[in-house]
Amino acid sequence: MARPPQQDPAEIELGRIPEKLRRFFLSRGVRTEDEAREMAQETVLRVLQRMSRGELLQSTEAFALGVAKNVFFEYCRRVVKSNAQDGISGAIDLPSHDDPLADALVNSRRLLVQRALGLLPDRMRSLLLKRFVEEVPSRTIAREEGISTDAVDMRVYRAKRELKKRMEESRPGAEE
Repeated sequence: MARPPQQDPAEIELGRIPEKLRRFFLSRGVRTEDEAREMAQETVLRVLQRMSRGELLQSTEAFALGVAKNVFFEYCRRVVKSNAQDGISGAIDLPSHDDPLADALVNSRRLLVQRALGLLPDRMRSLLLKRFVEEVPSRTIAREEGISTDAVDMRVYRAKRELKKRMEESRPGAEE
Protein backbone atom coordinates (compact mmCIF):
# COMPACT_ATOMS: atom_id res chain seq x y z
CA MET A 1 0.00 0.00 0.00
CA ALA A 2 1.46 3.37 -1.03
CA ARG A 3 1.82 6.04 1.64
CA PRO A 4 0.52 9.52 0.90
CA PRO A 5 3.34 11.98 0.24
CA GLN A 6 4.60 13.67 3.38
CA GLN A 7 3.92 17.39 3.50
CA ASP A 8 6.70 19.69 4.66
CA PRO A 9 5.96 21.09 8.18
CA ALA A 10 6.94 24.57 6.95
CA GLU A 11 4.30 24.35 4.22
CA ILE A 12 1.66 23.30 6.76
CA GLU A 13 2.63 26.20 9.02
CA LEU A 14 2.69 28.60 6.06
CA GLY A 15 -0.86 27.57 5.11
CA ARG A 16 -2.23 28.87 8.41
CA ILE A 17 -0.27 32.11 8.42
CA PRO A 18 -2.34 34.29 6.02
CA GLU A 19 -5.40 34.20 8.28
CA LYS A 20 -3.30 34.98 11.36
CA LEU A 21 -1.66 37.86 9.50
CA ARG A 22 -5.03 39.22 8.34
CA ARG A 23 -6.23 39.27 11.94
CA PHE A 24 -2.91 40.84 13.04
CA PHE A 25 -3.30 43.72 10.57
CA LEU A 26 -6.96 44.31 11.42
CA SER A 27 -6.13 44.40 15.14
CA ARG A 28 -3.56 47.12 14.40
CA GLY A 29 -6.18 49.38 12.81
CA VAL A 30 -5.83 48.67 9.10
CA ARG A 31 -8.89 50.29 7.56
CA THR A 32 -10.41 47.54 5.41
CA GLU A 33 -10.48 43.75 5.02
CA ASP A 34 -9.02 44.11 1.52
CA GLU A 35 -6.04 46.11 2.78
CA ALA A 36 -5.45 43.55 5.53
CA ARG A 37 -5.54 40.69 2.99
CA GLU A 38 -3.18 42.54 0.64
CA MET A 39 -0.75 43.18 3.48
CA ALA A 40 -0.94 39.52 4.56
CA GLN A 41 -0.25 38.51 0.97
CA GLU A 42 2.74 40.86 0.80
CA THR A 43 4.07 39.40 4.03
CA VAL A 44 3.72 35.81 2.82
CA LEU A 45 5.41 36.76 -0.44
CA ARG A 46 8.40 38.19 1.44
CA VAL A 47 8.62 35.08 3.62
CA LEU A 48 8.52 32.83 0.54
CA GLN A 49 11.21 34.91 -1.14
CA ARG A 50 13.42 34.45 1.89
CA MET A 51 12.76 30.72 1.95
CA SER A 52 13.43 30.42 -1.81
CA ARG A 53 16.96 31.64 -1.16
CA GLY A 54 17.51 28.45 0.80
CA GLU A 55 17.51 30.09 4.23
CA LEU A 56 16.17 27.88 6.98
CA LEU A 57 13.84 29.59 9.40
CA GLN A 58 13.49 28.27 12.92
CA SER A 59 9.86 29.36 13.05
CA THR A 60 8.12 30.44 9.88
CA GLU A 61 5.31 32.00 11.90
CA ALA A 62 7.64 34.04 14.12
CA PHE A 63 9.57 35.25 11.08
CA ALA A 64 6.30 36.11 9.28
CA LEU A 65 5.15 38.20 12.26
CA GLY A 66 8.44 40.10 12.21
CA VAL A 67 7.99 40.78 8.50
CA ALA A 68 4.34 41.73 9.15
CA LYS A 69 5.46 44.43 11.59
CA ASN A 70 7.66 45.94 8.88
CA VAL A 71 4.83 45.75 6.33
CA PHE A 72 2.55 47.47 8.86
CA PHE A 73 5.09 50.26 9.50
CA GLU A 74 5.41 50.81 5.74
CA TYR A 75 1.60 51.01 5.54
CA CYS A 76 1.56 53.60 8.35
CA ARG A 77 4.20 55.68 6.59
CA ARG A 78 2.20 55.56 3.35
CA VAL A 79 -0.98 56.67 5.14
CA VAL A 80 0.81 59.53 6.90
CA LYS A 81 2.53 60.59 3.70
CA SER A 82 -0.69 60.53 1.66
CA ASN A 83 -2.45 62.57 4.36
CA ALA A 84 0.42 65.04 4.55
CA GLN A 85 0.61 65.60 0.82
CA ASP A 86 -3.06 66.08 0.07
CA GLY A 87 -2.31 69.64 -0.93
CA ILE A 88 -4.89 72.30 -0.21
CA SER A 89 -7.63 69.75 0.43
CA GLY A 90 -5.49 68.29 3.21
CA ALA A 91 -4.77 71.73 4.62
CA ILE A 92 -8.40 72.81 4.99
CA ASP A 93 -10.60 71.09 7.52
CA LEU A 94 -14.27 71.49 8.12
CA PRO A 95 -15.04 74.00 10.85
CA SER A 96 -14.46 72.52 14.27
CA HIS A 97 -14.94 75.52 16.55
CA ASP A 98 -18.06 77.45 17.40
CA ASP A 99 -16.19 80.57 16.32
CA PRO A 100 -15.86 80.86 12.50
CA LEU A 101 -13.03 83.37 12.95
CA ALA A 102 -10.98 80.79 14.87
CA ASP A 103 -11.56 78.29 12.04
CA ALA A 104 -10.47 80.84 9.46
CA LEU A 105 -7.29 81.58 11.40
CA VAL A 106 -6.41 77.88 11.73
CA ASN A 107 -7.05 77.25 8.03
CA SER A 108 -5.10 80.33 6.93
CA ARG A 109 -2.15 79.16 9.04
CA ARG A 110 -2.31 75.72 7.39
CA LEU A 111 -2.42 77.30 3.95
CA LEU A 112 0.55 79.47 4.85
CA VAL A 113 2.55 76.42 5.95
CA GLN A 114 1.55 74.51 2.79
CA ARG A 115 2.57 77.43 0.58
CA ALA A 116 5.89 77.91 2.40
CA LEU A 117 6.67 74.17 2.22
CA GLY A 118 6.10 74.33 -1.52
CA LEU A 119 8.72 77.10 -1.78
CA LEU A 120 11.43 75.13 0.03
CA PRO A 121 14.10 73.20 -1.87
CA ASP A 122 13.15 69.53 -2.33
CA ARG A 123 15.75 68.22 0.14
CA MET A 124 14.62 70.58 2.91
CA ARG A 125 10.93 69.85 2.33
CA SER A 126 11.60 66.10 2.24
CA LEU A 127 13.63 66.26 5.45
CA LEU A 128 10.95 68.23 7.32
CA LEU A 129 8.18 65.89 6.16
CA LYS A 130 10.21 62.84 7.07
CA ARG A 131 11.19 64.18 10.49
CA PHE A 132 7.94 65.81 11.63
CA VAL A 133 5.10 64.30 9.57
CA GLU A 134 6.34 60.73 9.25
CA GLU A 135 8.09 61.07 12.65
CA VAL A 136 11.23 59.28 11.49
CA PRO A 137 13.91 59.58 14.22
CA SER A 138 17.08 61.57 13.48
CA ARG A 139 19.12 58.41 14.05
CA THR A 140 17.26 56.58 11.27
CA ILE A 141 17.60 59.50 8.85
CA ALA A 142 21.32 59.71 9.68
CA ARG A 143 21.75 56.01 8.91
CA GLU A 144 19.89 56.39 5.60
CA GLU A 145 21.92 59.45 4.58
CA GLY A 146 25.24 58.15 5.87
CA ILE A 147 25.79 61.16 8.13
CA SER A 148 25.85 61.83 11.87
CA THR A 149 22.72 62.57 13.91
CA ASP A 150 24.21 65.99 14.72
CA ALA A 151 24.37 66.73 10.99
CA VAL A 152 20.72 65.68 10.61
CA ASP A 153 19.69 67.87 13.54
CA MET A 154 21.57 70.82 12.03
CA ARG A 155 19.86 70.29 8.66
CA VAL A 156 16.48 70.10 10.39
CA TYR A 157 17.26 73.32 12.26
CA ARG A 158 18.22 75.07 9.02
CA ALA A 159 15.16 73.74 7.21
CA LYS A 160 12.86 74.97 10.00
CA ARG A 161 14.56 78.37 9.94
CA GLU A 162 14.10 78.54 6.14
CA LEU A 163 10.46 77.47 6.44
CA LYS A 164 9.82 80.23 8.97
CA LYS A 165 11.50 82.74 6.66
CA ARG A 166 9.39 81.58 3.68
CA MET A 167 6.22 81.75 5.79
CA GLU A 168 6.97 85.34 6.76
CA GLU A 169 7.68 86.24 3.12
CA SER A 170 4.46 84.65 1.83
CA ARG A 171 2.24 86.26 4.48
CA PRO A 172 -0.35 88.57 2.97
CA GLY A 173 0.84 92.14 3.28
CA ALA A 174 4.51 91.15 3.55
CA GLU A 175 6.81 93.52 1.71
CA GLU A 176 8.30 92.11 -1.47
